[in-house]
Amino acid sequence: MNQKRILKWSSVLVALTLCLQLFAGFGPFSASAAETTALQTYFIAPVGGDGVHLQYDAEDIRVKGTLSDGKFTFGEAATVSMTATFDEGWTYNRDFSYFFGTDSKSVTVTENADGSVRFQYRAAAAKTIDFADLENVWINATADKLPTLKITTDVPIWSINKDTWVAANFDLTLGSKKFTSGDYQGAGEIKGRGNTSWQDPKKPYSLKLGKKKSLLDIPETKKYAIVPSYGDASMLRNYLTYKSGLKLDGIEYTPKTEFVDVYLNGQYNGVYILVERIDIEKTKVNIEEADENNITGGYIIEKDAGDKVNKQKDPWFNAPFQANPNEDLFTVKAPDPVNAEMLSYLEGYMQRVHDSIMDPSEDAYKEYIDTDTWVDFLIMQELSKNVDGNLKTSCYFYKEADNDTLYMTALWDFDNAYGNANWDNKSPNNDQWDCPNGLSSSDFMVINSSCPWFKTLYSKPEFQQKVHETYTKYRYTLIEDMQQMISEQGAYLAKAVKSDPYTYESKYTNGVR
Repeated sequence: MNQKRILKWSSVLVALTLCLQLFAGFGPFSASAAETTALQTYFIAPVGGDGVHLQYDAEDIRVKGTLSDGKFTFGEAATVSMTATFDEGWTYNRDFSYFFGTDSKSVTVTENADGSVRFQYRAAAAKTIDFADLENVWINATADKLPTLKITTDVPIWSINKDTWVAANFDLTLGSKKFTSGDYQGAGEIKGRGNTSWQDPKKPYSLKLGKKKSLLDIPETKKYAIVPSYGDASMLRNYLTYKSGLKLDGIEYTPKTEFVDVYLNGQYNGVYILVERIDIEKTKVNIEEADENNITGGYIIEKDAGDKVNKQKDPWFNAPFQANPNEDLFTVKAPDPVNAEMLSYLEGYMQRVHDSIMDPSEDAYKEYIDTDTWVDFLIMQELSKNVDGNLKTSCYFYKEADNDTLYMTALWDFDNAYGNANWDNKSPNNDQWDCPNGLSSSDFMVINSSCPWFKTLYSKPEFQQKVHETYTKYRYTLIEDMQQMISEQGAYLAKAVKSDPYTYESKYTNGVR
């Protein structure tokens, strides 16, 4: 792969980082220490990514100085130093490491013959730098090899469709990154999946193992998927969101995932994420399933768009609002199957949820929605600028047995998030002036007339206050972790993406790539 293409991929990761910073409402690194004009001692906390080991003494990372307006002034001359060593199969990645980046002229990085790297920063007394340089020291490494998943079938891969399971054999071997679950060989089935993504050259697939098994330390399950993120040149949008979702305080379940190199009948098909499929299981959404004897039991429900629902095959019912450009429908993801009586019950239930949200009183919505999960969901959709997160499609809820509370769950499908979509949700069904496009740095992505539920809830003072409080907490924890994750995973994939035959292709002609 030529240098121009490599630089293009790197620039996409930079754009993704900037997009996250912009939507978060603050700069790339936010000083968390209390500002003071008194001389203070600070200890830097370097972070090593996967495959990295950092060695230093306390005196090597100690500095004295004062903090004012996000700037740090050294009270005495200082030298910050440390050494990084790397596990077998990992190499230092300069592009995605950060060591006093705003004062790089004062940095010395020595790559030694044994593969270790020595970092040193020197500052004279009275020198002023961004305090962020002390708060963010990240050393990341590139994997020589990703886990490899080889899938073989007795039929041509091109003949596989979304309707029929096909017998398959799976052979998973580990790469540079180690997992306690180890390698795997076994039989199972495969079929196509996705809606728009199924039309792409690099296709997604559902996998079903013969028996429950943990792959890449994902909790034991039969049901997995391989998702290519074909329209996301960074390959990080889904991974970043799913991993971050595991750190949310409200939403309890987000699918677990890891990167894999995929071979289909011996042909390399590029980098995918291996991800568990959303379902009712003890390690996923752990609820009691509804059945024909108890139609008020537990369900997983997806808000979907009419053009993505097969009304002859999918169990669906009408949504109680019409706001999006396409038809607003709900589909039932679990249990499977469901009968007409269950669908009728759910349609009536969702109407009651709708009525409680739209009720002009301050508290009616509390009877039906779980505020903590809805707030988490809302923040992640706004933070990521997800054009589908306005309850348009791929938005999941669950309802427990004999309980009227509706919970948000399972963040899913963020390929078009983080500034990767150049369209909006304006339609004749909503106020066309309050719906920004996916590239906009202003206005709410989902708190608008394209989603009457979120718009109305945000007008309730107590709900709005909960959003503000939760976001304030996340912006100095979750969001900073997401920024670091972009660099860490950008380094991790740096070698693998050079071989992916689809990395820089896209069916879209516009938007951030």
